[in-house]
Amino acid sequence: MLTDHAARLAARAHLTVICLDFDGTLAPIVDDPNEARPLPGTVELLGHLAARFAVVALLSGRTADYLAKHAAAPGVRYLGLYGLQEIHDGHVRVDPRLEAARPAVTTAQQDLRDCAAVRDSGAYLEDKQYSVAIHTRRVADAAFWAAPIDEAARQIAERHGLDVVLGKLVWELRPAVRSNKGDAVRRIISESNARSVVVAGDDLGDLSAFAAAFELKAHGGEVLRVAVDSAEAPPALIDQADVVVDGPPGLLEFLRRLLV
Repeated sequence: MLTDHAARLAARAHLTVICLDFDGTLAPIVDDPNEARPLPGTVELLGHLAARFAVVALLSGRTADYLAKHAAAPGVRYLGLYGLQEIHDGHVRVDPRLEAARPAVTTAQQDLRDCAAVRDSGAYLEDKQYSVAIHTRRVADAAFWAAPIDEAARQIAERHGLDVVLGKLVWELRPAVRSNKGDAVRRIISESNARSVVVAGDDLGDLSAFAAAFELKAHGGEVLRVAVDSAEAPPALIDQADVVVDGPPGLLEFLRRLLV
């Protein structure tokens, strides 16, 4: 089944867009988010795919410059902060509403540093320029600290007019600007006039990308939703996937098949 999907998509590569998550999808999950890197061979493969397919895009809650730095391949589009920031061919595009909210994010980040739950738990704060994330992957008793960190994150977010976006062992405080991976996928499809789309991800944030891809199917397009499985993969993502692969190595093998 997987081989058949890959063959059909490869045959219509000029009409197909490929939208890929980063952490847990191209890059294995690691304790220190700053150390996340794509598997060996992935970056070179992205360049080959971008030369053949209509669009290859990385969609992530990461900043676009992080994606562009650690997965630098010619022709690839890097959509950071769920599509609110983009780098393509060296050109940077940022939603002006993010710039306006930067002071609130900076103040919220300081509040989080001073917060007892964050400080005492040893949670890691990631400065994402236009948002701030609390990671508990390195916390000794992450389950114990989940509730107090969640409460603190929501209180501080409300104080500064920010939203809280949940992920696996992470709370992200970001401006209350509507955007998710689904919005980014819709934009890419619209701009490219694609008739086929591949979407791959491993977390709750990828559900909106799956939903946006499925909308193309309703208009006669071909859709392939790829769930990258792991011990932490949300059941809803697995349930909605057309194909399930085993971690980033499984996705890398699938992407290679698209070039056969």
